Amino acid sequence: MFHSFRRVFVYFGLCFLLIFSFISWKKSWTPELKQRRPLTYYSGNGFVRTMILSDNCEKWIQNSIRLPIPALLVDQNILQQLQLNICDKMRTDHKIKVAVEAESLASSKFDFENFEVLKFYNHTDKDYLVFEMSSQNKTIIPKNFRYKISNNLKVPTQIPLFLDLWNRGNFVNCRNMTLRRDSTKKGLYSMLRNFFLPPRKPIPALESVRTLAKLRDEMLKFGIFPFLNGGTFLGWYRECSVIPHTTDMDIAVFAENWNPQFSEFMWTHNSSFRVKRQLGLVNDSYELTLVPKIGFETPVDVFLMYKEIENGKENRWVGGLTTTGIKYKYMYPEHDPWCAGDLMGHLFWVACTPEDKIQKEYGSTWYLDENSSKYIWNAAQNAVENGRFSREQMKTETYNEYV
Repeated sequence: MFHSFRRVFVYFGLCFLLIFSFISWKKSWTPELKQRRPLTYYSGNGFVRTMILSDNCEKWIQNSIRLPIPALLVDQNILQQLQLNICDKMRTDHKIKVAVEAESLASSKFDFENFEVLKFYNHTDKDYLVFEMSSQNKTIIPKNFRYKISNNLKVPTQIPLFLDLWNRGNFVNCRNMTLRRDSTKKGLYSMLRNFFLPPRKPIPALESVRTLAKLRDEMLKFGIFPFLNGGTFLGWYRECSVIPHTTDMDIAVFAENWNPQFSEFMWTHNSSFRVKRQLGLVNDSYELTLVPKIGFETPVDVFLMYKEIENGKENRWVGGLTTTGIKYKYMYPEHDPWCAGDLMGHLFWVACTPEDKIQKEYGSTWYLDENSSKYIWNAAQNAVENGRFSREQMKTETYNEYV
């Protein structure tokens, strides 16, 4: 009896020693919280430039595009020539493409013989315009692009940005599936984990989507096009909503589309967000966690998505980082976030082949709900180890969490 008790005592003693040693080792790696940088005011140097139409271009519009009702110029050829300010040699060997709001078009008796006219809808409960490209295809773009009115014609004044909005606007529907919700984990492990690492509160869906749309608009000021990623992408496609037990939002940006000025903007009074965390380096596993300054502090994780060529094929990946410096790659096949979807009345860019991407990350049972408390971020099907940052790097530059 005494020997059995002693064996049990030794066993638990060794377990305690191992756990204590692991916690001590991990704590030695984990960087301390850093003080936030003082906020400044942003100069606007990194913002997308707004064009001023030349006199020649103003005259060309007034002489060549005469419309009795308001219209939007969406003709890519004409817009590119306006951007280059070559209106004295404007080439118009085709019908000029304009878009007219559906109600105005229905009541107009104007002969649009010299124009190719698209019909669009401006729904008050959406933050985007809907253009009918055909009976089955729609293009959607945010409402808040910049323009000037000349001769009853709205002319975009940030033309490269507007053309990017237009070319990324092919509408993709979500599935709107009804799910049977998974319950939270129960048992001793779950109780201990929740005791030592209390779970974050689920985010409020509508407020969080509005927050994400506000961040989208701030990124567009720098010419950055974020697209839905991770659990936010899954929730949009599967449920047309935010997964109700999720605790953050996820977006990604192609690394080649990143503007470092945006990171500086986050440290100014001008932004509606503040930096909560910055991981990795811009050229390796970069991730920002942003939270709104007002309202529910929904964390938004912004990942850079990198490109690599392997065996002649293009792959994409975003990074993940543990507090002990281990890096992970979330691998994706060639990514195609050139389409747009609706998430609770707001436009967000998404992959044109959403189910392919979701199956790659979440497997063949992606349509089943898994409670967020069970999700282990570095155990995803497309996650592989990708080296390690040194302890010195972790403490000085690659792991920055702010009080």
